[in-house]
Amino acid sequence: MQRPRHGAIVAGAAAAIVLAAFTSFSAGSKTHGFISYYTASRLLVEGELGPRAYNDRWFGAVVQRLTQTSLREIFTPNPPPMALMSLPLVGFGPEAARVVWLVASLAAFLGGVGALVRYRAARHLHLSIAVVLLMLLTPAVFTNLRIGQGYLFVFALFAAMTLLLLHGRDRLAGICLGLLLVLKTSGLAMCVLLIARRRWPTLIAAAITSVMVALAMTPWIDPSMWLVYPSAVRDYVARPASAVTAYQTTLSLFRHLCIADPQWNPEPAANCASIAFVAPYLLIGAATIVTALLARRAARADDWIAAGVVLSVLSLPAVAEPHFVLMGIPLALLRLSAPEIAVIAALLIVPLEITAERFTTGWSAVLAYPRLYAAWLLWLACIRALSGAKMRSNL
Repeated sequence: MQRPRHGAIVAGAAAAIVLAAFTSFSAGSKTHGFISYYTASRLLVEGELGPRAYNDRWFGAVVQRLTQTSLREIFTPNPPPMALMSLPLVGFGPEAARVVWLVASLAAFLGGVGALVRYRAARHLHLSIAVVLLMLLTPAVFTNLRIGQGYLFVFALFAAMTLLLLHGRDRLAGICLGLLLVLKTSGLAMCVLLIARRRWPTLIAAAITSVMVALAMTPWIDPSMWLVYPSAVRDYVARPASAVTAYQTTLSLFRHLCIADPQWNPEPAANCASIAFVAPYLLIGAATIVTALLARRAARADDWIAAGVVLSVLSLPAVAEPHFVLMGIPLALLRLSAPEIAVIAALLIVPLEITAERFTTGWSAVLAYPRLYAAWLLWLACIRALSGAKMRSNL
């Protein structure tokens, strides 16, 4: 009985070494990603953070000034407090700050994975070697480390919130959720499920945390930035570029199939613009309602929390490769069969270079969204688990 556990530990340690080596290799690179966080923090410290940050040209020029390169980055569609994420690093130059950021994000990610593995082991539900390796070595993890995106930190916050909820420490879980909401507008679907479960202490703590962070930083920015933020997000989502297959979202899939654009999508499969702007929101809304109804009487907290994490990704309007590192949490919580793990693993691992970048015209674009399909399959696994648990509780 001990072999699977020991094997998973050995596999996890080997994977951690691989990630550490990759981090060392990536540390000296100059890429987009981290520089967006760093630039925003520098603007905050210098008292220049305001609505202009949502002007891509202006923000991109600041990035180039700080890095002395031709790198381009944008602040949109992030909320103003995103500028706090790399605030402790503004005393360093961009290169040194990137090194610290990568090391810290890897440590946070490995800590989150380790905590989830220990939770399962404590319940005598040891994770298989395949699942541990899938959590640690998906392309999403390497992409975060390669460009210095912030979703390894987001993973750590989600993992902390998950474990705190599972252990009944609702207020501390709410603090984690509040940080996710205010820093990245992530976790809104989790709020819906917490309402369904009547976990009011968590929701109150999340609301207080979000408001306190927002109020604390407002004196240091142009307050009108808060008024511009919603319209900046709306305009960002409405851009024709949101239809490109790099965005692994339900909205991108429907827009890519249905709406032509001479630059971003010259050969759609059909002319169905009305469907493209309605169907994705109906699907996400219906999925959220179904999940909330089933979550109300779920016997296992693991299942509804896993569903909340998956929906928190599916409901975002702009989701690319780095976001899918969060799928490691439902993989750790759900009781999946070997065939399910194999299919989901294939969808999470297949290089986007041979899917999203190759199948871009006509109906072939249906093959360009493997990460999206993996997320929807995990949601279906959550619904199956929630439905089964409800049936057993009724019996």
